[in-house]
Amino acid sequence: MRARVSLAILSFALLLAACSAKPRGSPVGGVSGSADREEGAVVRVTFREVALPGCRVEWRRADGPEGETVVSPGVTDSEGKIFSALPRGKFLLFAQWRADGDYARPILPGDRFAYFGGNPVHVSGGAAKSIFISLVEMAPPPPVSDAPAGSTGVFGHVSSDGTPVPDAVVTAYLRADGSFRDLGFASAPSGPDGSFAIGLPPGKYFLVVRKRASGEMVGPLRKGDYFGYYPANPVEVSNGRITPLVIPVTILKMRNAPFYSGDEAGALVEGRILGRDGKPGEGVYAALYDNPAMLGRPMFLSDVTGPDGRYRISVREPGKYYLGARTGYGGAPAPGGLYGRYEGNPDHSVSIREGERLTGMDIDVHEVR
Repeated sequence: MRARVSLAILSFALLLAACSAKPRGSPVGGVSGSADREEGAVVRVTFREVALPGCRVEWRRADGPEGETVVSPGVTDSEGKIFSALPRGKFLLFAQWRADGDYARPILPGDRFAYFGGNPVHVSGGAAKSIFISLVEMAPPPPVSDAPAGSTGVFGHVSSDGTPVPDAVVTAYLRADGSFRDLGFASAPSGPDGSFAIGLPPGKYFLVVRKRASGEMVGPLRKGDYFGYYPANPVEVSNGRITPLVIPVTILKMRNAPFYSGDEAGALVEGRILGRDGKPGEGVYAALYDNPAMLGRPMFLSDVTGPDGRYRISVREPGKYYLGARTGYGGAPAPGGLYGRYEGNPDHSVSIREGERLTGMDIDVHEVR
């Protein structure tokens, strides 16, 4: 009798433990953990719109030396997917594929590569992000005989899946830790055949390409724009030598466009932009800066306002920012444009906590004279 009672109690205890345990879900791509329980990101990798298994995905700390501190590397599964468990912080997302599986050697023509156009990725708690990234194939460089004579710097072509891309802006940066948000050290446009040349003093440079469908030289990248990061960055320029290269670019889709105004954010700032007459301001950006002078490129930017003047800024990292609004983008506000600052605080600042939603943050703008 006692044995039967003991067995019943043991069975009940096991059943209770099983019911109270929370399922962890299946790890993705060989990385421990799961997207439904841990902070991090689920990355889906494609090449020419087809899922790419066996692709190495790695995260580098954005605040490390040139972003070289690798965190949570792994390989995509049969569906081209991987879950990466990440600590809180800012990261740069890279992906590579090599037929021979040798990632210790330098990248070569025929290898595939991607630098996520939405870098840096902010991890600040909550559900795992879902990120799509498309790889491009490294092309052979043009012959040195095509290089401009007597130059020091870089030359080559901008291409999208082998097709030349004209009117793209190739920019050389000295460092990667600013996520290429400033105007860079030097830049040049690509010609009708996708060719470009930039004269540079000896040194190491990171080459980035952008082409906006709007034709504007500056501003946030959006769906339909081109973005490219030279896979063999940084490029070393030697005195009296011009380096030949091809920079592959990809067309940004909604799923891989930068998170300027997406919904995957830790916090939101919302409000209206109003003119002097109190009417909604149309065609204006709202922006958050990391400096009180509101100079340089903003940290976070809204979409351009419509007829109702409403804006929404997704903020992926809590902190203190300075809120303003303007037409145009980059440089000082131009005469005839609209410009204004948030007047809710004397220094025009807003303090944003994780997961917070700030509403009613209206900004009055005036015409610049």
